[in-house]
Amino acid sequence: MIKVLYIITKADIGGAQKYVHDLSANLDKNQFDSKIIFGQKDLRWLSNKIWPFFINDWLAIIELIKLYKKERPDIIHLNSSKAGVLGSLAAKIYKVKCHMLNVKCSPPKVVFTAHGWVFNPTNELSFPIRWFYILLHKFSALFQDKIICVSEYDYNLALKYKIAPKNKLTTIHNGIDPNMKFLSKEEARKEIANKIPNSKFLIPNSNYPWIGSIGRLVKEKNYETLIQSAALIPNAYFFIIGEGPELKKLNVKCQMSNVNSRFFFINPTGNDAEYLKAFDIFVMSSIKEGLPYILLEAMAAELPIVVTEAGGIPEMIKNHENGLMVAQKDSAILAGAINGLITNKTIGNELGKMAQKAVLEKFSLEKMVSKTESVYKENL
Repeated sequence: MIKVLYIITKADIGGAQKYVHDLSANLDKNQFDSKIIFGQKDLRWLSNKIWPFFINDWLAIIELIKLYKKERPDIIHLNSSKAGVLGSLAAKIYKVKCHMLNVKCSPPKVVFTAHGWVFNPTNELSFPIRWFYILLHKFSALFQDKIICVSEYDYNLALKYKIAPKNKLTTIHNGIDPNMKFLSKEEARKEIANKIPNSKFLIPNSNYPWIGSIGRLVKEKNYETLIQSAALIPNAYFFIIGEGPELKKLNVKCQMSNVNSRFFFINPTGNDAEYLKAFDIFVMSSIKEGLPYILLEAMAAELPIVVTEAGGIPEMIKNHENGLMVAQKDSAILAGAINGLITNKTIGNELGKMAQKAVLEKFSLEKMVSKTESVYKENL
């Protein structure tokens, strides 16, 4: 039995967390035994916080070494930048320590999944910070046996910045269960409406379309552009299901743009994809992405989709074939694409059908799990 230890920095709601859960739950139980370890939950010091002299990171490395000694995994699968760097260094120290002490243990193989490189050139980072992350990933790659990129875009970025030699890199697209269930439009709208204070404004027979997005409220999602676009589309309701550090700033932006009476932020439940059919159009305005799960789920829900060109999104959405793609940070063009689908429902419906077809053919959970199992086996 191959023992796989998944380590991820945070236990909150997000694509990396879904990825780890889906892999762990769907590995062949006759061959693999898996366990998930979360930072701050299972490992006290593993977090994205920055302490003086990085003392919490050094303590996290000590925690990780103790964890490896206790669990004796065959595969250590690291997820997110912080876990990738600290987990790799801890694995190297653990291997050296075992060798020096003549401890009988099989050295674990280290796999890292890049869920969208943090040094992505479209990400809002200063030049020194961007190169700091590049150097960190180059360093940690020395101790990693395989690096999984969730998109060809990330694979090519890794090659461009010489993160690791080509033989260490592979691309495995995220995948979803094609049989996932959605609430009906009426049920989903009712549940969303109940989550909004003073939701009497939502007239059941209103012809206003619902424009929606789902994601963490962080800078990478660039929801400011979506808010600006909402100001250019007066006869529509806008919804974002998500939480995060940008909430206060985004609420202020809504007030300044005079859209706060029809732009709503809904607290996430952890199973927010079930609400997708509430929306007439799904929108992503991101400046940084890996291969977003929620977009795969919106495609599976057969929704008309408008996205910005970011990360692996062009590998999912082909402009005018199964959705519309626009440039980043251009609210007028984004609003024009949304308006185009509002006024041309037949075209929107056809794009939605083609999006669903693409998911069924190219982005299945079964393919993702099978390819990942092959990575595990080839590195033993």
